[in-house]
Amino acid sequence: MKLITRFLFILILANISACQPKPNPAGLDAFTRFQLIDWNKHLSHIIITDIFSPPVASRIYAYTNIAAYEALVPGYPACQSLAGQLNGLENVPAPEKGKEYYYPVASAEAFATVMKKLTLVPANTEKFETEYLEKIKKTGIKKEVLENSLAYGKKVGEHVIAWALKDNYLESRAMQRHMLSEKINEWQPTPPDYMQAVEPHWNTIRPFVMDSAAQCKPRNPTPFDTLPNSKFYKEAKEIYMLGENSDAEKQLIAKFWDDNPNVSYTKGHITYFKQKLTPGGHWITITSNVCKAKNINPMEQAEAFVFVTTSLADGFISCWDAKYKHVHIRPETYIEKYIDPEWDPLLQTPPFPEFPSGHSVISAAAATALTNLFGDNFAFTDSTQLAIGLPVRKFNSFYDASREAGMSRMYGGIHFRPANEYGAEEGKEVGNFVYQKLKTRRNGQLAKLP
Repeated sequence: MKLITRFLFILILANISACQPKPNPAGLDAFTRFQLIDWNKHLSHIIITDIFSPPVASRIYAYTNIAAYEALVPGYPACQSLAGQLNGLENVPAPEKGKEYYYPVASAEAFATVMKKLTLVPANTEKFETEYLEKIKKTGIKKEVLENSLAYGKKVGEHVIAWALKDNYLESRAMQRHMLSEKINEWQPTPPDYMQAVEPHWNTIRPFVMDSAAQCKPRNPTPFDTLPNSKFYKEAKEIYMLGENSDAEKQLIAKFWDDNPNVSYTKGHITYFKQKLTPGGHWITITSNVCKAKNINPMEQAEAFVFVTTSLADGFISCWDAKYKHVHIRPETYIEKYIDPEWDPLLQTPPFPEFPSGHSVISAAAATALTNLFGDNFAFTDSTQLAIGLPVRKFNSFYDASREAGMSRMYGGIHFRPANEYGAEEGKEVGNFVYQKLKTRRNGQLAKLP
């Protein structure tokens, strides 16, 4: 009798054990731990290849990372969806009851689904996606779990795409080009390419978190003047003298933060172009490096990317709203006309109005997001530009880096001081608004990362 009782007890334990969720295969969690960083790196490569302008790139970074976050949320009960918090985002599809999922795979698929829709050549992502899936399969993940997860990730991605298609981006493609003015204080195309103004209607794009494009207005720039004793002339003379007295360190700083996605070079009768990261892409790389250095979990990484990318995207919308309201003249145009006709800036002047500085706005916005998440006085090393042969730079804080990014535009000869300083104020306001409004945690507390 004792033997029968013991046998039945063992049988019951075996049945109970069979009903418990099986642990993930060894190596699966390790493989997916930093996958969001890998996917963002791939996206940056595609953005460089497709030559997206900085504002457009920021939009793509935001939608892809929001999709990745939303597909990961069901696996982390302490976190919540951003539906109802992000402008226009309705309830995201929930996983089906009774099905087993591995949410990091769903997250990657959501990212890939949105990325293929918003970039120019889906095949470039499909190849990366195929390689990713082959590596996932080698970890031993169950076929059913993999299929469930991919299907759910695709559903979330499609939901985010439907939301993205309502942000007025497509409509803005058909809007009238910026009309040049004959006023001497307004922006004019600059050498060497004399390009049309980029994204004059970017303020019509639906913000992600801000209430409107004009919510975080910068202070007004210095009134235009050509008299040598005027404040504006002195601001222009400051940029001129920075160029005339530049040293190796200032030139390195200017080039380190240049992040011009499409620089032209002319040799004889031949003009060719070199593509680089956008300013937003630079801060995506910084975010990636910080996440790895802190060794935070996938959900915490997703939170970091959501706060940074939405701050960047709203920062560009805010900045571009001000740019085309002021239509401010560039230093290159002013200095060559009123100070020295032979003067050239160190960097190529970007094709849009001067005020405020886009680098200053979005760098301050991203730095504010990262400071709110990881704390101030966070020392880090920025190796973003190793790929183009520039050395790493060390910073004592995120704000330290953003201030240097702003100053780099003055060293490069493409912005006046108010565009830098007032732009930084604007960006910080955007970053703080995003952080205060978005609640990724169910307890309602502001997100803080280890």
